[in-house]
Amino acid sequence: MKNYIRFFGVVVFLFIISKLDYNIIYSIVNDINLIYLTIAILLNFPQLFLKSIRWNLLLAKQNINYSLYSSFMIFLNSLYIGMITPGRIGEFIRVLHLKNDKSVNIGKGFSSVLIDRLFDLYLLMIIGSVGMWRIGIFGDFSNIFIFFIFLIFISPLLLLNSIFINSFVSILYKATTIKKNKYKIEASYATFFKNIKELVGFNLLVSAFLTFSSYFIFFLQCYLIVLSMDLKISFLTITSFMAISNLISFIPISISGLGTRDATLIYLFSLESVGSETAVIYSLLVFITFFVIGALIGLGAWFIKPIKADLNF
Repeated sequence: MKNYIRFFGVVVFLFIISKLDYNIIYSIVNDINLIYLTIAILLNFPQLFLKSIRWNLLLAKQNINYSLYSSFMIFLNSLYIGMITPGRIGEFIRVLHLKNDKSVNIGKGFSSVLIDRLFDLYLLMIIGSVGMWRIGIFGDFSNIFIFFIFLIFISPLLLLNSIFINSFVSILYKATTIKKNKYKIEASYATFFKNIKELVGFNLLVSAFLTFSSYFIFFLQCYLIVLSMDLKISFLTITSFMAISNLISFIPISISGLGTRDATLIYLFSLESVGSETAVIYSLLVFITFFVIGALIGLGAWFIKPIKADLNF
């Protein structure tokens, strides 16, 4: 059952498109401004490059000597695998690159990738929560998000608590490790936790700045797609919408958020009196810009720097 649950989003997507007016779809597609859309696509390169710099800095802190070029290539080709896995867990293939290229222990490599992904999740949780509070998704209960946002802001302090981080990373590490290697987990987990503690601290401001910068470019790309469709949606509004939809896409019930993102954006766009057809076309342009183009870029990087078929821990 778990092997098929990710196709739930595909079923949702097929149901959604079966209800659309294709005459409206044709009119919307015909009026897309390709200049704005092309700029949005090209901005993938600086956006992804900033994230690869962030990961490279984390590796350097672990005394793993990896060139920025290699980090960028690995980061890109992980997108190729990550696109077709639920929750984009496939991006953790970077760990195997580290093992093969630098003989890095799997626990040590996993720690850098986990922290790298947590930067993204943390920022999305903040922006998404602010967005849900701002648009009042839960009506009178939306004010509860003021407290929730506060908890998210102080959550990095919890990462400095050894008891909390030990429990958290233990659950996450064991949940995302290949089952056939379970008997080897305990040996590598000690190294993993040791390296997590080395990475987490108040000296990660540069990584936080890189995260903010890369996501500013991402939300700018989203706004450029808005402009390409001549929609009357502000930058702050589309930022809130995309943060919320991206958080939902982390739920492992779809492939790259297909279906779940569409349904979410249909609802969010309706708050701005924008029709379902427009919301779906916008969602598809987002899918093409970030996931399809990202996967193609990753495929190119894969040919340049493929991973060896050594999955032993």
